[in-house]
Parts: sequence; structure tokens; C-alpha cells
Amino acid sequence: MTMKNNKNKKTADLSAKHFSRYGEFLVSFELSKYGWNVYDPVYDEYIDLIIHKHVCKKCGKNWNLTPALVCKKCGKDFSKTQKNKIIAKKVCLTCKNEMVGNKTKCTKCQSENLINRPSCDVCGGEIEMIEHSCSCGSKEYITKFRTIQVKSSRIEKEGGKSKNTYAVDMKPRDLIKDKHHFYIWCLIDDDDKPHFLVLSVMDFRKTMGDSLKGISFFKDQDRQHFSSKDFGKWKIYLNLFDKLE
Repeated sequence: MTMKNNKNKKTADLSAKHFSRYGEFLVSFELSKYGWNVYDPVYDEYIDLIIHKHVCKKCGKNWNLTPALVCKKCGKDFSKTQKNKIIAKKVCLTCKNEMVGNKTKCTKCQSENLINRPSCDVCGGEIEMIEHSCSCGSKEYITKFRTIQVKSSRIEKEGGKSKNTYAVDMKPRDLIKDKHHFYIWCLIDDDDKPHFLVLSVMDFRKTMGDSLKGISFFKDQDRQHFSSKDFGKWKIYLNLFDKLE
């Protein structure tokens, strides 16, 4: 039997269309590390990703909106992997008899006036559903929304040899005038390792300077070429994910 050639594939083997999508996936996964929830817009309006997160209004830490299941008596948390240990207790409102299991009548007085009381398997205390608060003591959170345009680049080659440069195409239509809009450039090196430059629209305008008024930029022909070794004038935005905050 002849074996197929199963050499390791690299991003260089991806088509331009698939590589662009691949870059968006990498950016999405990277954003998730910083606590952002990532969504794809239904329509392409020069926005590739919509992201949002909930953070403490006071200190900025990520906020958990999912209610916690906690024992009132001993404080045991049943929210994640302990739910199967919650005791299904029934309490008769007529005679205060407590029972365990799916009872419909009191085993003592036969009353049907029963209530559910989820109980702790450690101390028997009642379990309640509570809202989270921050470790700083704050009980208030805010919601942040950002829009992201992703630009992806592989290292440029000429005659099959690396030019040790990246290239990113930016156009006037990309300059969305919104303080919540950002660019993330996903740059893949020769070892298939991604690097991310994070910058705002104002950052791009400031770094471009007078060249932003040039004819080539107006005609959608202004391509930014920069070193794959030190990222040139764009290096100040390397992994600057805090800028999104």
C-alpha cells in the first residue's frame, strides 16, 4: 500500500481567503485570553469582530454574571461541580417535618403543603442563589463593547526567499471614526508563530502622519511594509491588548 505524503502543513499553504479567516480565528482566541467574548457580525461593514466583557465598575476586574449557589450556613459553593451533591429536601409547612426525595405528601401528617429546600450535603443548611460581588467589595459592574478590524500578514517572499517583512493594506474606508473601534494586525512569522499589533484609529493616524494625505493612500495603493524582526515603527503596539480597555 502506498502512503500519502503527510508533510506538516503551514500557513504558507493556505489560500489568501483562508489565511484571512485564519487570522481572525487567531485574534478571537487571543482576545478570549483577556476575558473578551467574541462575535462575528452578520454583515461585512469593515468590522470583522464585535467583542464585549463585563468588568467591575470600581477596579476593572472581570465580572462573573452567573449566579452562585452557596450554602447559607457553611458557605460551601455548589456552582460548578458540586450540583449533584445538593440534597433535595422537602419541608412540610403544616408540621415542619423535613423529608428527602420526591415527596408529594408529608410522611408525618399527610399534608400536601410542601416546599422545596435545596440543602447542603455538609451541614444541612439551605442553599441560596446569590449574585457575585467583586473581591474589591464593589457590587456594580459595567459592560464594554469594542469593534475590531483584523488585518493578517505572512512574511513576504521574493523568489522563494524570505524578505523578512510583513505587509498590511490600509485604506481610507478602514478609518472608522469611533473611539471604540480598533485594529488588530495578526502577523505570522516563518515558524508559524503569531504576533499581534493592537492599535486604535487615532494611533494609526498619528503613526502614519502626513503620509495619510498622500495620493497612494487615497487611491487604495498604500501598503505598509515593515520588518518582521522588530516591526519597525509599529513595534510600540505589540501585544498592546490593554489598549482595548
